[in-house]
Amino acid sequence: MLQSTTNALPTRLAARLWKARTDQSIGDNPWETGCKEIKASVKASDLKHWIRRQEPGTSETYAKKLVSRTIDAMLDLSKHRLAVRKRTKRKNGLEYTDYQLTGRAHVEEQSR
Repeated sequence: MLQSTTNALPTRLAARLWKARTDQSIGDNPWETGCKEIKASVKASDLKHWIRRQEPGTSETYAKKLVSRTIDAMLDLSKHRLAVRKRTKRKNGLEYTDYQLTGRAHVEEQSR
């Protein structure tokens, strides 16, 4: 996946995000360990904060736009072997929708 990246910022972020999943030298890893058939996942809200840490000076609004572009780049680079799950949750009486990028266990073995 890293070899096929271009200079586009969402693509570079997607490659860095994918590498952070397994490479401890990156240091900043937003991926969470999954359960059952989900190997790992990252929430869109966590991804936004990760992007702001990776690209200093990025505004909150632009980071929000970069999240969807980075997720699209991840899907393209993984040839749609990853999935986006949409969940509606309640917090403090308010409903919100959270997007989550997930990788299944069999995807891990195929991508090696």
